[in-house]
Formats: sequence, C-alpha cells, structure tokens
Amino acid sequence: MIDKHSRKISYLRVSVTELCNLRCVYCMPPGGSELSDRDEILSFEEILKIIKHGVSLGVNKIRLTGGEPLVRRDITSLIKQISDIEGINDIALTTNGVNLKEYAGALKESGLSRLNISLDTLKADRFSDITRGGNIQDVFDGVEEILKVGFKGTKMNAVIMRDQNDDEILDFVHYILERDIELRFIELMASGWKNMVDADRFMPSSEIMEKVQEIGELVPVNERIGGGPATIYKIKGALGSIGFISAVSKPFCSTCNRLRLTSDGKLRSCLLSGGEVDVKSLIRSSHLNDEELADKLTEAFIKTTTMKPIVHSGENRAVMNQIGG
Repeated sequence: MIDKHSRKISYLRVSVTELCNLRCVYCMPPGGSELSDRDEILSFEEILKIIKHGVSLGVNKIRLTGGEPLVRRDITSLIKQISDIEGINDIALTTNGVNLKEYAGALKESGLSRLNISLDTLKADRFSDITRGGNIQDVFDGVEEILKVGFKGTKMNAVIMRDQNDDEILDFVHYILERDIELRFIELMASGWKNMVDADRFMPSSEIMEKVQEIGELVPVNERIGGGPATIYKIKGALGSIGFISAVSKPFCSTCNRLRLTSDGKLRSCLLSGGEVDVKSLIRSSHLNDEELADKLTEAFIKTTTMKPIVHSGENRAVMNQIGG
C-alpha cells in the first residue's frame, strides 16, 4: 500500500485490549476511562483475519499494544498464530512491564521478536504516583527475566518531562550501561485524555542529549534491530544504546509507515489525527461472502491509508488505552 504522500505502508499496530493493570496519570482520567462492552472488543479470530488481509496488501510488521496487552487472556496464543502467518517478519509488543517476569518465557517461545517497555521513572515512589499504585520492582524483575531468557533488541521508552522526571536522565543512562537495552528518550507530545500536560513540561531532545553527554560521548549507530523513528547512539563501554525520538522538535511524519487497529475494530490512519474506518462491522456482517468481505477489507485499508496526514495535528482527545499507544 502506498499513501498519497508516497509512503509505503507496511506496519500495523494492533491494540488487543482497552484494559490495563496500571492507571497512569497521563493516559487515564482520575476516575478511569469508560470501557467498551466485552463483545465490542475484537476476538483473536477477528484480529487474525484483519492482520492476514493486511499482509496480503503489504503489511509485514506487527506490534501488539493496549491498554496492557499482557492482561489479555491467552495473548501468547495470538502471538504464535501471528508468527505462523507467511509474510510477517517482525512481531513486537509494547508493555508496562508489570507482568513480564511471569510471561517472559512464554513470550519467547511464542515467536515474539521484540519487546518495548514503557517506563518513565526509576524511583519507586514516583512510579507509584504516576501509575496510581504500581510497584516498580515488578518491572525491574521483568526486565531481568526477559534478558535472562534471551530477548534481543529490547527497548525502554521514557517520556521526559521538565520538573517531573528530568532529574532522572542520567539515572536512566546508568541503568543501560550494564544491560543490553535500547533506552529511548521520547519528547512529550500532546495526546491523551487531557491533551497531555502543560507545555512548560516539554523538553526537546537536544537538551536531553546535552545532559546525557555528561556521562560520555555519544557515537551514532547505523545498524540496529527493529527500525523505528529514533536516532541511536552508543556510549563507549556501554552494553546498551541510547535513542532520541524527537516527535515534536523534528517530526518524522514524512516517513510514517503505519496504520493502527483499535481493540474495538477500527482502522486508524494516525495516532493523533487523520481518520478511521470501522472494519469490525465488515468482519461481523452476515451479508458478505468471503470474496465480498475481502473486497470490503481492501477498500477499508486503502481508505484508511488515503486519510494519513503528512503531518499530524496533535488535536486528538481520545484516551490512549482505547486507541493503542
């Protein structure tokens, strides 16, 4: 699939659930978010049908998101079935890390290629505040377990916010000096239930990079696992690497190659803007035979692709657990 801006679309991010075992302040309102009825959430069979059709149109990379994907029952079964689809060459999963210790072995055996762990602080009290009660030791234990079972190319995503966690930049760097992890510092973007936080909390990658270089010189890295929008560097002697995602100061929209499938069955052209197409109604229609369904799904994918903007507006007000991060 090629969009109207000549970008080849080959990456589908699939939200498998709206549920999460944390209540992060930047993702969810204080009282929680309104959840869809259970029967409105796509079944594994429906997800697989949509993915397979995407593959027939050129999709070769899948990322599973949520909510928190590891709270979806039998998630490793879904991963195994995705890994068996001819044409898929990369399956990744984004997680908050809380359940990783329990699932690490099964995830590895299921055929999962890589993991992304979202972690915005290394301090127990701050983690509890941000997540409204989470235990950071669960995440630390999970990280050690995935390294133990042999996952390569693991990424740790940290959104840096001025006067909130910017005092931990060097702590994050020290954490990956002895661990084979790609630490990715991400600029704060306007999204989520309250269009994120105040603009004065924004810290550009250039400022974060300047702070990181207090530890050592940053050497650019050309070869990396999994691709993505980050600019990657190494510090001499470090096991891990450091990436910077400058989504605000240096937008990468012009090279965006992804579509998104929400847990309730909508194809989205962009996280923060663009449009969406309901594919669940097509999958569940009793009036379409297999050939007609295939034609309708192709139309849906193409329509969603044509709605991809060249630059996102940043005006999305949807709750992140509903559309997938």
